[in-house]
Amino acid sequence: MARLRRAALLVAIVWVVTIVVPPGAAGGQPRHGALGAGLHAIADGGAPDRSIVGRTRGGVREIAVAVEVAGEPDAGMRGRLRSAGLDPRGAWRSTIEGYVRARQLEQLASTPGVVAVRAIRTPLVDSFVGPGPALHGATAWHQSGLAGNGIKVGILDGGFEGFEARLGAELPASVQAMCFPWLGMPSSDLADCARSGVTHGTAVAESIVDMAPGVELFISNPDSMADMAAAISWMTGNGVRVVNFSMGILEGMGDGTSPYPDSTYALLDTAVAGGALFVASAGNSGQTAWAGPSTDSDADGWIEFSGTDERNGVTLAAGQVIRVGMRWPSPATDYDLYVYAGDTVVGYAEDDQSSTLDPFEILEFEAPVAGTYDLRIRHYAGPEAQRLRLIAHGAETIAHHTLAGSLPSPADSRNLGMVTVGAVDYRTPTVIEPYSSQGPTLDGRVKPDLVAADCAPTTVDGEFCGTSQSAPFVAGAAALFLEADPTLDPSGLATLLRQRAVPLGSPVPNNAFGHGRLDLGQTPVALPAAAAFAAPPASGTAAAPLLGQPTVAIVDADGRWAVTGPGATMAVSLGLAANPTGATLTCAGGTTQAAVKGVAAFTGCAIDLPGAGYTLRADVPGLASATSAPFTVAAPGTPPEIAVSVSPTTLTFGKQLAATIGVALPNGAGLPATLEWSIDGRTWTDAGGVALDTTGAGQAPASPRRHGWWRARTVLPDGSVAVSAATMVRVNAAATLASSVPSGRTVTRATRIVLTETIRPTGADVGRGRARFDLNLLVGSTWVRKRTLYAWADPASGRARVTVTLPSTGRWWVRSRAEPTASTGASAWTAGVRYPVR
Repeated sequence: MARLRRAALLVAIVWVVTIVVPPGAAGGQPRHGALGAGLHAIADGGAPDRSIVGRTRGGVREIAVAVEVAGEPDAGMRGRLRSAGLDPRGAWRSTIEGYVRARQLEQLASTPGVVAVRAIRTPLVDSFVGPGPALHGATAWHQSGLAGNGIKVGILDGGFEGFEARLGAELPASVQAMCFPWLGMPSSDLADCARSGVTHGTAVAESIVDMAPGVELFISNPDSMADMAAAISWMTGNGVRVVNFSMGILEGMGDGTSPYPDSTYALLDTAVAGGALFVASAGNSGQTAWAGPSTDSDADGWIEFSGTDERNGVTLAAGQVIRVGMRWPSPATDYDLYVYAGDTVVGYAEDDQSSTLDPFEILEFEAPVAGTYDLRIRHYAGPEAQRLRLIAHGAETIAHHTLAGSLPSPADSRNLGMVTVGAVDYRTPTVIEPYSSQGPTLDGRVKPDLVAADCAPTTVDGEFCGTSQSAPFVAGAAALFLEADPTLDPSGLATLLRQRAVPLGSPVPNNAFGHGRLDLGQTPVALPAAAAFAAPPASGTAAAPLLGQPTVAIVDADGRWAVTGPGATMAVSLGLAANPTGATLTCAGGTTQAAVKGVAAFTGCAIDLPGAGYTLRADVPGLASATSAPFTVAAPGTPPEIAVSVSPTTLTFGKQLAATIGVALPNGAGLPATLEWSIDGRTWTDAGGVALDTTGAGQAPASPRRHGWWRARTVLPDGSVAVSAATMVRVNAAATLASSVPSGRTVTRATRIVLTETIRPTGADVGRGRARFDLNLLVGSTWVRKRTLYAWADPASGRARVTVTLPSTGRWWVRSRAEPTASTGASAWTAGVRYPVR
């Protein structure tokens, strides 16, 4: 199948519209106040561009618009907008969205308090449309039972045609949907998420499910910012952990910021703050974007793209449609955008930036005949801008394109809880796709974060080429990581995706491949191999619950617990192995239990007859059985031979626990006893001894370094061994924070502050710690978290460092903690450091 290569570009949300006019008509139209480009043409009686969202009510066509107002919209403002003809449907921040008749556009734009009126356009998404999961290492994860089971993934996209027909086949049997047949009118009907002929969202969903077939999907097709804000709130409110956004807009200058208060960046930040990793496609503008200075060396008013060339050629087929957007930093300058056929103007965009306060132009052009057309930029008024950005969506290439910095928004976001994904063809996975947008960002950051496969087949579109497919492969991989470790937050998940990538290019990271190609790496759990007693039974009395109730774990060949995968829910049966008295074993919940996260915990287990040398056997179908250590059951009414009480059972590293050991008289007086600990309840280590007093009691202090089981052991005068029940003790890490700038000192936004967290314990037996740094800003009387950074600690010293600058004036509080690991819990938050920023 021929490979379509079109950019993944959502322009509906904030882009304005310009109507293409007949050749020769440019330059003479009036410039209408706050009306965005294209709307003034409609107000003058022109037909709406085909991409403008609208509706027909009472036989009259109404236009969907976003009305930006000065400040927060109050009841008075809303009333004035209704009086001007707006039917409000939704709002987000300082923008109110709704429908208005064409003849009332001018009245709406002139309403006091209105800053700008912009058209809302349908999402323009690409299909540039397995082998992808195998390339990225997902096959082994699927074989080990990891499929993203139970992880909720959201898709924000432009259309889901064919989605419903694939439920229960290529897609999960059920899906949650927030569809928008009209602005501000959410619906759960999947038919309202389907746009005629637009299958992009369905292909995205197939790609996610190929990587993570066990995910729960949440889909939405918002046209506008307010609807997208509602969709994100709905997703995160329902526990969505990953949001895929295979679209983009030309919203900012390429530094991760936007001139709009209700920007896509703000929506992304909202999703991350709600606990979801945001996965954005890098865009497919590598050959159709241009960025450069506003150079006019011959002072004729026309900008030069390269050298003295004032024309940027684009070859089009008859009927081919391109949508060209151009942005610059300040509305104090006015630029206009044109399409020429030879020396004839065939399309133009001439918005009045001094009125709209929107330094942006966009035009849509349909080629009447095949041929080469020229894009041209005219400097209309105001000081020269230092930089212009242009993207020609729908073109194969433009003559003068700049690969560096060709990212749309929000792919250049600064948020650490998002990843930007470029594309490599799955058949040539070490070669960057020529259309894959690249960094650096305008402020010098490396983008994309990593790359993933594209052009892998889907049932809905055949080959699905472009970064629109690469992003959902990463979203699916993120779901697999989350199933393996649900404690990962968006920043930690983004870090893990970058760390696992197969390096490509040099240096690493770089602006073509980022950190490299997506790779899941080794599965966190191998296939289950055997059952093992995690907490073995201990001595008790006949017909009463054993002092140590048996707990059985499903383990792999290396002894790791199978907390996920096929071992997570296997059935475990318990029975007597060595049974010297012909006794019967009973358990309160039965002697067969289903494992939960690979562990079956039995309760109320008792043996009805006294005796010595009992052992238990745990059986799991298809796996090697486990046999417990021998233990003794005393006659009814006989006190336990040995018991231990451990306090506290949760403590911070560096603190001691006290173990009180008792052995029943007359055997206990003067006996030596040993305190033992174990990571897994199977292999025990001597933690110190104590001589019992005349009452058979003694205390043994200990300083645990990690989570583990603790028990007491003694040899009785008759030579038999008595072992107590085991108690789990959990250990939280300890953390201290130091700063290169003393707390309380006034700093500027440019001040570089080096933060050093020291984590204890360290050592090979506890693994490597990771520090979390939260940057909080005082808003009113509330501290609001604005940014979270993570850093791995040096394994030997336990020190983790980050360098920060505080991004705005105000009062800032930076605090830190050690994140939980497999061997220790999270530390308490440090007191932190506080800085006034001027």
